[in-house]
Amino acid sequence: MFTGLAMDKPKRVLVAGDWDADGVVSSAIIVYTQEKLSEYPLKNVSIVEKKPADPDRIRYIINSISVPYNLVVFLDLPYAPFIGNVIRMLKQHFGVEKIMYVDHHLSTLQHEDELRKIVDILIVDYRKPTVGLIMDELAKNGVRVHKRLESFATAVEYMDAGRRVPPEYMKIFELTKLMSKALTAVRDEGLWTKIVDWLADPTPLPMPLDEQVMSKVREVVEKRDNELKETAMSLALEAVKVGDLRFVDARKKWKKRGATALASKLAGILKAPVALLVDTHKNHSLLVIKASRGRAYRIAKYLVGEGIAYDIAGHPNLAIVRVEKDVDKKIILDALQQALFYTS
Repeated sequence: MFTGLAMDKPKRVLVAGDWDADGVVSSAIIVYTQEKLSEYPLKNVSIVEKKPADPDRIRYIINSISVPYNLVVFLDLPYAPFIGNVIRMLKQHFGVEKIMYVDHHLSTLQHEDELRKIVDILIVDYRKPTVGLIMDELAKNGVRVHKRLESFATAVEYMDAGRRVPPEYMKIFELTKLMSKALTAVRDEGLWTKIVDWLADPTPLPMPLDEQVMSKVREVVEKRDNELKETAMSLALEAVKVGDLRFVDARKKWKKRGATALASKLAGILKAPVALLVDTHKNHSLLVIKASRGRAYRIAKYLVGEGIAYDIAGHPNLAIVRVEKDVDKKIILDALQQALFYTS
């Protein structure tokens, strides 16, 4: 935590978080502890602005900066090659005084040394979601969030771990999933900001999801779920057994966002770990590995070590690696067979 700052002059803080539940709730926590409490990360009265961000669009955050910030906080953003350049530009050319980066994605941990050289506070650990890392830091600093926000933080931790949700958290858990689906469906910056402000506010205000938004959410989610289910059912018939894992080559059937959701759907249908190969519009393909107890990461790490894949992203139980665009399926199958042997 930054300390020793004067309390008389307001600081300017920008909070940039991911679109998903972890990013939204993490952003709300920082907004509350900084804007409402003036306790964390800065012990100072502050003017707090907030924006949604993701690895593909983080570079555009520069376009919206019109004043120098004392602190920019990045939350739940997996490392991408250009993020380092964005951070350097913010500090060198846009008057940003300090940068804080909190994340749990594997790609960020892989580039921890690089990030540690260019940010002022770096908090990374794959064992907890971003919201859990922040809550731990607050506990160390004796800072508490209001009860409702704490409940949402707990719900995100259950969601990330895939653990059974206790009955007393089920309502909050369902609401958290609803918010995440809404933001995924409409991808609206205004809605993201409203939800962050609603979560950060300790007073009981109406949920910022009106019927018009919810109608669109239901329509988009239903269409997406049906498409995922139909595609997964079709692909399941083509699954190739590799040990206890099932390999599926979906390069001709899936070339859009949602590959991780498709892999999870396949794992549910096949009742087995899954390695899903999908194409992208870029110069590489993706291999999504869904396996519990950190096994996905171990398999991905082996593939990278053997030069079959590169740049591990995702989480310990759902890892994503890039592979050559037109890689031969047999090369992937052989590599997976070896990976299973060495990581069992």
